[in-house]
Formats: sequence, structure tokens, C-alpha cells
Amino acid sequence: MTMFDSDAPTGSGFWHWVAWDIPAGTTSLPTGAMLPAGSVSGENDSGAFGYTGPCPPAGDRTHHYHIRVVAVSAPSLGLDATTHAAVVGFATGQQALAAGELVATAQQ
Repeated sequence: MTMFDSDAPTGSGFWHWVAWDIPAGTTSLPTGAMLPAGSVSGENDSGAFGYTGPCPPAGDRTHHYHIRVVAVSAPSLGLDATTHAAVVGFATGQQALAAGELVATAQQ
């Protein structure tokens, strides 16, 4: 599961969240809840581990937040929590069974 801001003023977007090895039976993640046991919450582009919420700069254009969930064929990707989100995306793409994406917008 990832959340990526394609409009962040960085020249390369901004990864707000990357998490993997979420058990296949997981159907929801309640607000503020911890990820299920066995899951990995990786390092986002702010240098923190876990979710960093949207916060587009005041007066900037509308930002598009791509929230993507990918079902993979393996129970674990075998990746360390410091693995960059782009590498996690590559690994999930190699084992993808299905994927879905929601694009949310925000502006200040």
C-alpha cells in the first residue's frame, strides 16, 4: 500500500506512506490503528516511518494523492523497512495479482 503526491514541489513527487506484507485477510485499516502483525511500514520521504498526511504548501496548485493497494503472490516481500518506496513498488509489480488506486486531491 502506498500514498504518493505526484504534485509535490520536489521535482520527483513525495511518498507519504509505503507499507507492505499486510496479511491477505486484511480488509480495512481503521483510523489511527496500527498495521496488522507482520506488516512493514516503511520510511516515507519525510524520513519518518509510517504515514505522513497530506499538507500541500499554501497557495500551491491542487495536489493529487495516489493511494494504491496491490495484492501480491507472496506472503512477504522480504524487504527491510528502510527500502525506498520506488523499490517496494518495483518488487510488488513483479508479483502483482491485482491492484487498485484511488486519487484524492487537496489544496490549501
